[in-house]
Amino acid sequence: MKKMLQKGSGLKSSFVDRLIAEILSGKLKPGYRLPPERKLAEELGLSRGSVNQGILDLERMGFVRVVPRQGAFVVDFAKNCTPEALSVIMRYDSALIDPALFRDMMDMRILIERECTRLACEHIAEVSAASLRQCSDALLSVNEKKLPDALYAYHRCITQISGNRAYAIIFQSFETLLRNLIQLHYASRDEAEKSLPLYPRLTDAICSGQSEEADELILRILGSASRYLNDYLSQKRQQAADTEKPGTFA
Repeated sequence: MKKMLQKGSGLKSSFVDRLIAEILSGKLKPGYRLPPERKLAEELGLSRGSVNQGILDLERMGFVRVVPRQGAFVVDFAKNCTPEALSVIMRYDSALIDPALFRDMMDMRILIERECTRLACEHIAEVSAASLRQCSDALLSVNEKKLPDALYAYHRCITQISGNRAYAIIFQSFETLLRNLIQLHYASRDEAEKSLPLYPRLTDAICSGQSEEADELILRILGSASRYLNDYLSQKRQQAADTEKPGTFA
């Protein structure tokens, strides 16, 4: 995927963002050696200083490791994830995220939301029940364009009324990625027709403290999303691979 980077003050940032995207998409695997700085600079139309600074930034984030007299190598950022790398992943909104990373993140989401649903059933109060019902009603009244926002608000509400602030913080930290995945999921009319009717039932189960039924419903909703998105993203990655030309990095 060889693209000309735009001239101007954002040259280094464009280089860094592009390399991060290729790492998070799985195109550049741990152990891959980046081309020499001189070659990168020539092919991307950058100064060697910009390339060097960009690689140092990537090393600081935990995405590459610079070995003296050997070069810069992609590393497994998950093993030594820095706060800066985590922040990048939280804001990542590409539909071409690495399949293994996507599955891990969906597993994390399911674990958090199932636990928050259980806690919400235990701690539900009049005020929190009213908040959840308001979010549930919004799902049935908004148009298709605003539906992803309403869905995100509903799931965020469950984490907030669970009483566990850490879960709520983690969920909201991944807002950009979650909003993107929700939008992709419910762009499918079939998926929307299958999942949306479950939300009023989930709301009733939580508000009445029926934890087993609530758990079954949230698992059906998120399980359907996980399966659909995994298939959808696999197709997108294959389409990209079929049309992509050899690039600078891989």
